[in-house]
Amino acid sequence: MLIRLLGPVEAERAGQAWPVRPPQVALTLAALAWEAGRVVPVESLLARVWGEAAPPGARRTLQTVIARIRRDVLAESGTVVQRVGGYLLDVDESAVDVRRFRVLAERAASVPDPAAPLGEALALWRGDPLTGLSGEWAERVRQRLCDERKDALLRWARAVTGRDAAAVVRALAPLAEQYPLDELVAAALIEALHACGRTAEALAHFAHVRRTLDEELGVEPGASLQQTHRTLLRSGAPPEPAGLVPAQLPVGLRCFVGRAAEFDRLAVIACGERQVTATVCAISGPPGVGKSSLALRWAHLNRDRFPDGQLYADLSGVDADDASVVLPRFLSALGVPEARVPSGSEAQIGLYRSLMAGRRVLVVLDDARGAAQVRPLLATAPGCLTLVTSRAELSGLAVTAGAHLLRLDVLPDDDAYHLLVTWLGEARPAAEPEAAALIIRRCGRLPLALAIVAARLAQRPELPLAEAAADLERAAAGLEPFADDDPAVDLRGVFGRSYRDLPAAAAGLFRRLGLHPGPHLPLAAAASLAALPVARARELAVHLDRANLAELRPPARLHLHDLLRVYAAEQGRVAGGRAARSAATLRLLDYYLHSACAANSVCYPHRDDLRPEPPARGVAVERFAGEAEALRWYADEVVALPALLAEAGAAGLDRQAWQLAWAFTEFMQRRGMWEEILRVQAVALDAARRLGDRLAEARCHNSAARAHYRLGRRREAVEHFEQAAARHRDLDEPVLHGHVLLGLCVALSRTDPGEALERALRALALFRSAGDAVGEARALNNAGWLRAEGGAYDEALADCRRAQRLLADLGYAQGEGHAWDSVAHVLCLKGDHEGAVAAFERAAELLRGCDDRHAAAETLVRLGETHLGAGDVAAALDAWKQAADCYDAVGDARAAAVRDRIAVAGG
Repeated sequence: MLIRLLGPVEAERAGQAWPVRPPQVALTLAALAWEAGRVVPVESLLARVWGEAAPPGARRTLQTVIARIRRDVLAESGTVVQRVGGYLLDVDESAVDVRRFRVLAERAASVPDPAAPLGEALALWRGDPLTGLSGEWAERVRQRLCDERKDALLRWARAVTGRDAAAVVRALAPLAEQYPLDELVAAALIEALHACGRTAEALAHFAHVRRTLDEELGVEPGASLQQTHRTLLRSGAPPEPAGLVPAQLPVGLRCFVGRAAEFDRLAVIACGERQVTATVCAISGPPGVGKSSLALRWAHLNRDRFPDGQLYADLSGVDADDASVVLPRFLSALGVPEARVPSGSEAQIGLYRSLMAGRRVLVVLDDARGAAQVRPLLATAPGCLTLVTSRAELSGLAVTAGAHLLRLDVLPDDDAYHLLVTWLGEARPAAEPEAAALIIRRCGRLPLALAIVAARLAQRPELPLAEAAADLERAAAGLEPFADDDPAVDLRGVFGRSYRDLPAAAAGLFRRLGLHPGPHLPLAAAASLAALPVARARELAVHLDRANLAELRPPARLHLHDLLRVYAAEQGRVAGGRAARSAATLRLLDYYLHSACAANSVCYPHRDDLRPEPPARGVAVERFAGEAEALRWYADEVVALPALLAEAGAAGLDRQAWQLAWAFTEFMQRRGMWEEILRVQAVALDAARRLGDRLAEARCHNSAARAHYRLGRRREAVEHFEQAAARHRDLDEPVLHGHVLLGLCVALSRTDPGEALERALRALALFRSAGDAVGEARALNNAGWLRAEGGAYDEALADCRRAQRLLADLGYAQGEGHAWDSVAHVLCLKGDHEGAVAAFERAAELLRGCDDRHAAAETLVRLGETHLGAGDVAAALDAWKQAADCYDAVGDARAAAVRDRIAVAGG
């Protein structure tokens, strides 16, 4: 089978081509075939087919179109596979004519006579790509492919002009009409006309092009086209090349994958300013991310665009402000004898720029250390392109030379997997997918790290990937698996070149970042690690960001690649003593503890307070402007909590461990993170026991009990509640004891409602004796619910309404929301559906307003049931849809069960 995009979209089977219709199906197939073998995100497909403003129902229509492609277009020759977040066209890459065209064009660059593969590539074309399909994406693809065809046709013309100039004229004449301002096309056509004896026509075409350039752009033809013209005037023989053309590009990588978006961007950059000005593109990114590989890959594939040569310099060993070593090499490559190279750098720069005038040259400046090092080596003549790669951000080049800035990140998961396949073949990763995924994760999707591991695995085909993955896991705290005798690929050495260029203070901050266990951290946490003011830490973080050793993202967060964090920790162990590292770890934990307590006070002011000891000197505690800001902080930092507790345990900081767990628990409860709470509280409880702190033990038991109850483990919940209650009773803590009794009554409510009510009433008495109004209201609410379960509806309703009024007066929105939910429950039991609906709606509004999405979801489920009982199916479906959204927001699997109910009720 062959999917044909180089013309009308068609599917060819057994030599017979079938048009793909209608346009929507053709465009969807083209969008998938453009990236055959790769997952295309659904959002990208929608944008390619319908544009940025996809109509309502576009996703459903897309599913129908995909089904039609599977059935009618691909049949038994392939399929479209649904993957997480998108679709993948599962066909061999050679089954798409665009891929065949590119493979042939690339092969032509490595054979003595490129005419045959280029001719075969051009024969695949049947007209304008994606003929008849409209839209921004289709137009962009069409333009890119036409440019690629033009470049291939020019390469073919250069190979064939000497043996069949007439054929070249026939091929280039329509191309010259299509690209009237392209001097490369004009020069090739003029040379072909001259070669087949039509010199007068060649001269006439030069005059026509010259007039067009003047009228359209106000410029004269470039030096290369003028030289062709002068050659025609002097001689009847075909023009000869001016001399040796430099071709300095080093060998490119065999195993190169991905970077399609970056290739597209480079194509736009290279073509966008042609004939008008010189173009500069600076590629930056973290060390090991593949900057040089991308630059060289693109340079090799596009070298025919630069017929006057390619210059290359590795600047890694050159002083940051000194180009004197490189300029003489470039001048020599451009034909200047050594004796004629000027001695002064200014004279060398002037000669270099003069020689480049009128030429189309590609200059690749690899691993530059700074903008000052690069500026003297930039090609300044129109039609030239300078590609710069650097571990540092070169924003200065954008200001002084108009450079385009392109930043690389690590590979997406699919491309990282494909890189393994490129090295190892398809069978080994496919046979051990979990091990392959673990290798990719341990390498952090960093191309250099993956290539190091994959190259070693390729040398040992008998080694199971699982064993290699296990070795990587065992060495997780170091970079030994990525060490190599070759400094060019030794990961420590590659990281070290960026690290050694840092100012001393920035290097010190970088080392401290290795003590943080997560992938990102707030700037205030970084400041605390280094005992610096936040403003100073920001200044140093900017250095790390510009060196691509860390990324400073808004709002004031530092992101660090896993392997760079390991390197930072290694350098910290080399440069500092254990006492300094221990002090930094204490400051980090104190930052999180006191910031979490500050967030707790803002978000949950009615929660019992925790007063930790003052933070260590040098800690920058967060101050939150409001609840939304505090909740964002919680959401960002909760992912690091388990690792932080492990750090606390290893450092013997047990007080920080259990208090930090407590400070995050309320947020985690409202997000329904029950399993995570159990893991965190297990660590916290161990820490409390080591301290012999029975009050801390009680708090941990209480939190664990609530998580067990939410997970349906009532026996374990009751055990933990009883443990907590016993400790609070022994410590004479009536308020905390009362709150535990309320949790216990909920856990007992289904198995022993009488005992549960008795516990609620005991809690009520404790709260009243202590003068705790919030506790009293909560106890009344629980008692009311339990009375309703026993059939005492009027007494139950009175308790719940009194609880609601108390909590409203206290401004405790979450508690009031639960009270309204209880009022609604009792009204349902009394048969007052209208009143119950109003109460449920108010409960859901309050609970969502205070970010208790889990409780809001449960209330909305009950609201839907109430609507359904009253016969209002549409309202029930709406409530359940809202409930499913709330469950989704906290990652609760019960969203699926709610959607099943929607499907059943909706018919």
